[in-house]
Amino acid sequence: MGSRNTSVRSVAYHEKASQYQKYITLSAVFLIITSTILIFTAAILMKFYHLTKLGFWSVTFEMVPYYMMVLGIFTFISGLYGAFVAPLGKKAALIVYAILMVIAFLAQLGSIFTALEVRSNVENNKGDAGIQKEFKLYTTDSGIKAKWDELHRDLHCCGGKKGGSDGYTDWIGNLGDDSHDNDVPDSCCREQSEGCGKNVVSGSTDSIRSRIFVDGCMEIIDDKLENDVVPMMVVYACIGVVLAIVELISVVLACAYVAQLNRRTSRTDAGLWRYADANAHTYPDETDRAPSALAGERSSLHDTVV
Repeated sequence: MGSRNTSVRSVAYHEKASQYQKYITLSAVFLIITSTILIFTAAILMKFYHLTKLGFWSVTFEMVPYYMMVLGIFTFISGLYGAFVAPLGKKAALIVYAILMVIAFLAQLGSIFTALEVRSNVENNKGDAGIQKEFKLYTTDSGIKAKWDELHRDLHCCGGKKGGSDGYTDWIGNLGDDSHDNDVPDSCCREQSEGCGKNVVSGSTDSIRSRIFVDGCMEIIDDKLENDVVPMMVVYACIGVVLAIVELISVVLACAYVAQLNRRTSRTDAGLWRYADANAHTYPDETDRAPSALAGERSSLHDTVV
């Protein structure tokens, strides 16, 4: 009867353990897929929407793509780890996975907050505040120069002004002494070459338009942010909530699985102790008793018969 009960408990344990393994693996696969999308989205925000170049607007514009990229890579690696260790049933590995999911959960909450902050900054529309400061540093700061050159080439714009087609005038007086007042950066040219931006502003309007891009970069960037980035941030915040819930569930599953393994270990240990105690109190059979004791019993029996 005891053997049958032990067998039933063993089957129940293995069924429950297999369920924990299945759910942990499924959640890990979900995290792997979503983190891949997260990494891809961060790359788009960097390369196509140029969020990392808008630090003059708000530091959150620079932070969000990098935050998403790092969080996506961390979640991807953690998901792979979880999918690998779940079938093994090792307590130490599951505890490590639970810790990784706690970190990912907290980081995900922070990522949701920063995404909503980007949306708020775009809607407040105060991106012009730090532009003029950067223009004055164009000729002395290589980082600022590289950033605006890339914006000019990628967005086909010149300067930062919004609301008109004279963005290029932002560069007047910002490229050196008075002799450069009619110059714009070479990256503003439609066909870029060394010195192509010199004395452009002194020409006629048609001449200027034929030689350089005239629209301000912030006009183009604003359209991209309002039409594309804001909806992306809203969708990302919603997906981030789902990710955070899945990560929290993963923590619960890993902890429950560890508890199940601990119960199994404690029951096994208790069974071994009961078995050992039973063996310690069994009485030896006749063959194990001393010869002198057997001889004394036979002599007593003989006297009784006589």
